[in-house]
Amino acid sequence: MERKGRQTIGRFVALLHRMAAVYLGRELSALGVGTGQYIFLAELYDEEGQTQEELTRRACVDKANTARALRRLEDAGYVRRVPDAQDGRVKRVLLQPAAREIEDEFWRILTRWSGIIAGDMDAERRDRLLEDLKELTDNAAADLQRYGPDPHDPQEGGRP
Repeated sequence: MERKGRQTIGRFVALLHRMAAVYLGRELSALGVGTGQYIFLAELYDEEGQTQEELTRRACVDKANTARALRRLEDAGYVRRVPDAQDGRVKRVLLQPAAREIEDEFWRILTRWSGIIAGDMDAERRDRLLEDLKELTDNAAADLQRYGPDPHDPQEGGRP
């Protein structure tokens, strides 16, 4: 019997995602960062001061996951949420000194995973793969637009 769907891009992307979660869970635990929080820390290292809503969109998770992750990062002393200067209802997320202290090790762990999965690929092939993965992400994001705005996100036209 032929097993349909066993050799698909989606299957291997999902497998890599699960394997990355295992690796990151084990490696980042020494820093007090869980697999549910690391994506937010990475986003903040790239651009500090984002709002919770911006982080939610960039991480492609729901608002409740964002709030839980940020609460854990706050409890660990890595971030703090402050009201926006223009609109106090909006919370901006700022890195704390403790987050800066682990930044190099954090990126070393994430970069190592990329090296592990790329194996002995040459730089040209890695660059091509990265571009292909970006294209896959763009394709997925474009297709998900067909579902319309999130009904719970007022910034996307849903209810407050």
